[in-house]
Amino acid sequence: MTAQPTRMALLDVDRRTLRLFALPDLVAIVAFVIVGEYQHGRLAASAANPRHLLGVLVPFVVGWAIAAPLLRAYSARTNGLRGLVGWTVLAWLAADVVGQALLATGAFSIGFDPVFLVVVAIFGSLFLLIARGVTHAIARR
Repeated sequence: MTAQPTRMALLDVDRRTLRLFALPDLVAIVAFVIVGEYQHGRLAASAANPRHLLGVLVPFVVGWAIAAPLLRAYSARTNGLRGLVGWTVLAWLAADVVGQALLATGAFSIGFDPVFLVVVAIFGSLFLLIARGVTHAIARR
C-alpha cells in the first residue's frame, strides 16, 4: 500500500483552537493598541474620540482576521509550545503588514511609519504570545 500525500487546505482552522484563542487574541490586540495610545500620551484623546482609537485598532484586527487563518494560527498545530509560538508570530507579522498597508491608504487615524511597523511586530507578538500562553496553560488544566 502506498502512502497518500498529505494535502494542506488553504485554511487550516481547527474549531477547538479557534474557540480557545479567538477572544484572547482580540483582547491582546485591543490591549496592545490601548497600551500604545497610553505610551504616546494619546489615551485621553482616544477616549474622547473613539473613532481615533478604532482607526488605530481596525487595521490590525482586519490584518489578524486575514492572516491568522491563512497562516495556521488557529490550526491544531498550535497545541504545542513550538507551534504556538511559531504560527502566532508568523501570522502576526503578516497581520502587521496588512495593517500597515491599510494605514498607508490614509483612510485611518494614523499613517504608515516604518518604525511603527517594527514596534507593532515586536510588541504585538508579545501581547499575543502572552495571551495565548496564559490561555493555553489554563486550558491544559
